Amino acid sequence: MAYHHGNLREALLARAAEVIAESGVEALSLRGLARDLDVSHAAPRRHFADRRGLLVELAKEAFRLCVVMMEQGAEAAGPDPVARYRALGRSYVEFARRDPAFFRAMHHPEVRSISNSELSELQGAWFAALRDGAAAAQRSGWHPEADPEALVAFSVSAAMGAAQLLSDESWSQHLDFNDVDLLADDLLDLTVGRTQTSLVSTPNEVTGNAGKKEAS
Repeated sequence: MAYHHGNLREALLARAAEVIAESGVEALSLRGLARDLDVSHAAPRRHFADRRGLLVELAKEAFRLCVVMMEQGAEAAGPDPVARYRALGRSYVEFARRDPAFFRAMHHPEVRSISNSELSELQGAWFAALRDGAAAAQRSGWHPEADPEALVAFSVSAAMGAAQLLSDESWSQHLDFNDVDLLADDLLDLTVGRTQTSLVSTPNEVTGNAGKKEAS
């Protein structure tokens, strides 16, 4: 069967993302993609040696898209370092919800076990954006007492957990909520609250209402 619908490589990646979103990573196969796109069984191997290679390319694209979305979120939050850091996490959660297939591919164990220099660089850029954001927020007065590594590890793991929970219906179905956006905001508030998104006058200042939430 000849392929007559444009760029096969891009079509394979797009269909792979759909399969993951619909049925999970385990349902993905090159043979299945070939069948879905009405091409020969051998055609996908011209672009991807195997299923792993396809997942790596999906993960690369996912990290690129995620970093762009996070950077856009931080810019929209304005100059406050704490608000910008909160926006990085919120944008990451939104990315997972908007593009669950890419999110699953970038964190799938099969992908994580692969040694690929370009993928490692993209993963590093993603984490560097979060690390730099956490450092800037801490310098401005957010949790000045905390160990920097513990602070970034805690806040990143909280965002990753929220993203996983809210992008996976098998988990989110156990929660009782009406608005996923409000729930996502509430989850982020427990890590970087909206009431914390203003610069403090001194690094050691302690406020008496850190646990209260207000609408931004």
